[in-house]
Amino acid sequence: KQWYQRRVRDRECTIKRETNQSSSSISFHLLPIHHIISPLIYLDFLSYSSSVSIAIQYQSMEPNVLSIQSWVCHGYVGNKCAVFALQTLGIEVDAINTVQFSNHTGYPSFTGKVLSGSEVWELVEGLVKNKIANYSHLLTGYNKNVASLRNVVNIRKTLQDINPHLIHVCDPVMGDNGKLYIPEDVVKVYQEEVVPGTDYLLPNQTEAEYLTGIPIKSELDALKALDRLHEMGAKNVVITSLYYGESDEIIVMGSSPSLDKEKSYNRFRIKVPKLKGYFSGTGDLFSALLLAWTQKLSQSESKQHSDLKHVTQKVLSSLRLVIERIIKSSTKTQ
Repeated sequence: KQWYQRRVRDRECTIKRETNQSSSSISFHLLPIHHIISPLIYLDFLSYSSSVSIAIQYQSMEPNVLSIQSWVCHGYVGNKCAVFALQTLGIEVDAINTVQFSNHTGYPSFTGKVLSGSEVWELVEGLVKNKIANYSHLLTGYNKNVASLRNVVNIRKTLQDINPHLIHVCDPVMGDNGKLYIPEDVVKVYQEEVVPGTDYLLPNQTEAEYLTGIPIKSELDALKALDRLHEMGAKNVVITSLYYGESDEIIVMGSSPSLDKEKSYNRFRIKVPKLKGYFSGTGDLFSALLLAWTQKLSQSESKQHSDLKHVTQKVLSSLRLVIERIIKSSTKTQ
């Protein structure tokens, strides 16, 4: 009963009341307007001489996300922005906060605590024991240490045992502008344990360079990096920001498996005009929006796999609108 209530809370339901002419039983069918999970579940209750059956028809798989990222008191990075974005788009999300910081690490200083690997795993164990860990997606971001990151791999395996069709969306948060802000030994864990088996890998240019060992100075270098990440085991890859020398544009490049040819990939390039300023959390918002739009477009287009280029265009459009509103808002307060 609790599981059912959690799935349908805050959702509008159409209730159809039908009378069974052959007996005194009455059936109520609760059909959530937003598609949820299959299969058909019956909850039977005995009331006096009449039996009432509540049938909940779950028509298709609703995204139900476990997001394992950082949390900050001030600002919007990690789970602080990802959870809000996913919930705004109508997606269920449970969050595990790998760190609890006063602010993100780009400030001169920060305070707070980091969850150990055992503490992260303890939270997942609680979800599994209570049988509430049937997730469709795993979204991962900032992990400060090796133990925490290795737990992500173990968590992925555990969730895949529950749902073999689990989709892992990974933002390998390691650094930016040519510099790392995590220990170097974490990079190796990403390379050897996290990237293999990742469904959507979303590095920026710095992260792609550290993962592949390929300095990206041109489009040809970026294509080589995409190939290398596929060879390492990533299924779909989007390099979220590329800069080739002096330019007023940001280049986004992606690659996904071709449905027509085996071991062939569809590549795309999107150019985005730069906006003045530095905005933290854009990568975290990008990954959350990509997860959401992948799901929404695959449902609306009645396809098993939505087109990665189309998804990325939607993500960039949403992200740009958010940034433009931030700029407009900050200009008003000055």
